[in-house]
Amino acid sequence: MATRVRDFIPERIYFITYTIYKWKSVFTEEKYFNLIYKWFDYMKNHYSNKIHGYVIMPNHLHLLLYISHYSPDVSKLIQNAKRFQAYEIVEFLEEDNRKDLLKIFSEAAEIQKGAKHKVFKDRFDSKEMVNSDLYREKLNYIHNNPCTPRWRLAEKPEDYKHSSASNYIIGNGVYDVELVY
Repeated sequence: MATRVRDFIPERIYFITYTIYKWKSVFTEEKYFNLIYKWFDYMKNHYSNKIHGYVIMPNHLHLLLYISHYSPDVSKLIQNAKRFQAYEIVEFLEEDNRKDLLKIFSEAAEIQKGAKHKVFKDRFDSKEMVNSDLYREKLNYIHNNPCTPRWRLAEKPEDYKHSSASNYIIGNGVYDVELVY
């Protein structure tokens, strides 16, 4: 999944993925998950962007995001999200005395000028949803990700709390999304 948006077009839905550095598990407690929900709220309130589907995995995020014409382009949007989330993640890790992760993230940052921690991988993936078949494929991928043998975080997609699967399957979830069928 090394696809990047070359020509950003607003008023479209994008499948976006970004990952914690070295695939370390950070999203393990509510306060970490809430950082993502806070970002979702920010995008909705400031840019009129819409969340259509998501899953927050322990070390990465998948998202189907409608990006309005009020929004920065997808690269700037993700760059800003990762920067602000990284600050808060580091604060939480310090509060939680997670020296193991702080050490990994600080050692990685020595390469970069002025950075104290590197929490996320530099790159992110994004792909414009050009038709309904691709959209459904990505939405199914998002919702089934926690149930795969690699993760085994839930038996059924709607059982994984930090996903939009329950919004689509049972009608409500932790975070309200704009449903598209």
